[in-house]
Amino acid sequence: MQRVAIYIRVSTRLQEDRYSLSAQQEELTKYAQSQGWVIGKIYKDVDSGGKLDKKGLNLLLDDVEDGNIDIVLCIDQDRLSRLDTVAWEYLKSTLRDHGVKIAEPGSIVDLKNEDDEFISDIKNLIARREKKAIVRRMMRGKRQRTREGKGWGKPPWEYNYDKNTSQYSINETWSWIIPYIDKLYLHEGLSDHHIAKRLNEITKTPSGKPWNDVNIRQRLTNKAYHGVMEKKFSNGETITVPDTFPPLRSEETWEQIQQERKRRFRKRKEVYFSLLRRVNIVCGNCERKVTVKMSGTEQYSIHFYLKHGRAIKRKDQSVCSISINVIRVEKNIIQAIKDILTNEEVAKKYMKFDFTQKDIETAGNEIKASAKLIQDTQEKIDRLLDIYLEGGFSKDKLAQKKEELEKQLAVHQERQKELEAKKEAITAKLFNYDLVRSHLAIANRFDRLLSQEKQMELIGNLFPSGVLFEDRLELNGKIGDLPLDIIVPIDENPY
Repeated sequence: MQRVAIYIRVSTRLQEDRYSLSAQQEELTKYAQSQGWVIGKIYKDVDSGGKLDKKGLNLLLDDVEDGNIDIVLCIDQDRLSRLDTVAWEYLKSTLRDHGVKIAEPGSIVDLKNEDDEFISDIKNLIARREKKAIVRRMMRGKRQRTREGKGWGKPPWEYNYDKNTSQYSINETWSWIIPYIDKLYLHEGLSDHHIAKRLNEITKTPSGKPWNDVNIRQRLTNKAYHGVMEKKFSNGETITVPDTFPPLRSEETWEQIQQERKRRFRKRKEVYFSLLRRVNIVCGNCERKVTVKMSGTEQYSIHFYLKHGRAIKRKDQSVCSISINVIRVEKNIIQAIKDILTNEEVAKKYMKFDFTQKDIETAGNEIKASAKLIQDTQEKIDRLLDIYLEGGFSKDKLAQKKEELEKQLAVHQERQKELEAKKEAITAKLFNYDLVRSHLAIANRFDRLLSQEKQMELIGNLFPSGVLFEDRLELNGKIGDLPLDIIVPIDENPY
């Protein structure tokens, strides 16, 4: 007796109500009974066929792997899959490895048979093309509704939407929010963050969550609140239709808000800067990104800190929470450049010029280590699909892992190129003080001749990356293909 699992799916709740999971179930049940098959469980999903990770499908695959199923019966194969190639290969391999066939009323596919598998692949390809066509038709319909001024999608909290008339009306319960935000922003001069804090003292959002900066920014910039419906589509088209929403602010007020936002942005950009803003810095302790973060206010004092977004545990379970005020290092960067340009002996405080045979051997070992990293990373990339097919992680995780490893590979390859160039330069005695001095000559007196913003750009160009430790900052640049690394000390904390 063949044990059959029935799988039924629709894409939306609307289809579930109108076109029916129940109709699929009834037809498939009758067909299975007519074939003399033993009906086991019925699995259902209300979700896209382009997604592998669905509740019903996951339960089905669990039972396949437990050996409880001989046939998966669906009304049409596109109910089972409109998956991309990688996800479809995973689904097929799970069924094939456990001897499970795919059946539709009137036909059955044995995935161990090459001809049957080929036909199944063609069906999946057609289903994917049909899905894309459906999406295109749907988006054409949405664009046309927008041109006609008819609403669609979830409206802003301050409005109600009538599906029968396709019109918006004011939600009186929340309409007070917009003039209140405008008053706090324009007349009291509060920032998005402080407006959110003020609102949270009064009420939560209609969804029950606290107000945040994003909620406020959306309400300050959205044209809907002075009546305009504006939608941006994936084909690059932007459709703007006036007089769609009942206005909660005037267009003049909206323009005033946008001008004020530009003014505040320019002020932040011009006044607040850090010399290391353009340098891509990582932590020497945990290899995590370090960014320049601002603390304080103009009323008191502004400080910049090199720190992580949040503390993180290292492999030994200790917490890496590096935080260094930039005043402890920035003046040392300026001093280092001045010293290097003074003479070779002083420059040796920050970098090395006298290379020996041992240095050449060390460079060779670094190149071998880099080559090993490249090989290991490439092997990890090559193994990804096998791990995915074995159920090691989801399709989204596969794409994320692949992207991470490819970035690591590019870094290792670039590093190897630099090391090889450095070894060649050391061997030929090309890397010397005169080369470094001519390269850094552009920075001579830069702290007196350039504006603060230009100083920041120059440091970023000379040293695009760096590694931060508690006692030093290693700045990494290039002279052609040659690596240019200088070590800048970090002063004691003056506070």
